[in-house]
Amino acid sequence: MATYYTGANGSLFVGGTQVAKVRDWSINASVETLNVTTTGDTAQKFVYGRQNYTGSCTALYYENDAGALEMASMLQNIIRTTATTPTATQTLQLKLADDRVIEAAVLFTQADIAVTTGDLVSVNLTFQVNGGLTTATLGSA
Repeated sequence: MATYYTGANGSLFVGGTQVAKVRDWSINASVETLNVTTTGDTAQKFVYGRQNYTGSCTALYYENDAGALEMASMLQNIIRTTATTPTATQTLQLKLADDRVIEAAVLFTQADIAVTTGDLVSVNLTFQVNGGLTTATLGSA
């Protein structure tokens, strides 16, 4: 029987702790190609090169039962009153389901807080993966 995943299965973790209720998230993967054509070749030849990952998510702005802003760790490098960033990278975990996880060290690069009358306050975040993915359990091929 086929298994389908929905946005209701998704979640967002930083450092192993769920930090936000997520409306949506996405990750974009790309790889550059390296030209390995030699003088005698009659057509260009390429091989895979370095990978790059970027992504975004829309998190709901809320405080937990203790009155703490759960997503503060994601925002502290972008929205701050000092010039020095307190944390270089954070471990971000994107879950489709418990057994479908993408994890990497990321830099949060943009935060847009959106307020709409009659709707929940949301934060649109973008991130850049620093290095490669540390986990990518998307299922068997």
